[in-house]
Amino acid sequence: MYIKKNIYKSHTKYSIEEKEKMVLMYLNGEMSANEIVDKFDLASISGFHTWVRMYKKYGHLKDNRGKATKLDIPNKGRPKKELDKPLEELIEKLRMLEDIKKSLV
Repeated sequence: MYIKKNIYKSHTKYSIEEKEKMVLMYLNGEMSANEIVDKFDLASISGFHTWVRMYKKYGHLKDNRGKATKLDIPNKGRPKKELDKPLEELIEKLRMLEDIKKSLV
């Protein structure tokens, strides 16, 4: 019988306190960023550098997962398409296309 193994490796999830300890180890010069990423099995060095930037900016780390709202980031998501033509012109074009369709039937 064939047993399917999970080929995707999941990385350990760390609490805010554990992340801050890693950042402080880096900032105090105890370990390099690459050493921390390897030792603690972090997904990427860029994610670790994001923690470092956040710590330098705010003095602590904060959990932002799932916290974004339209009030925080008003332009989040795909930009809305603006109408190039006034609504009346679009309605007139639609009526013209419907007339052409009727004439073909």
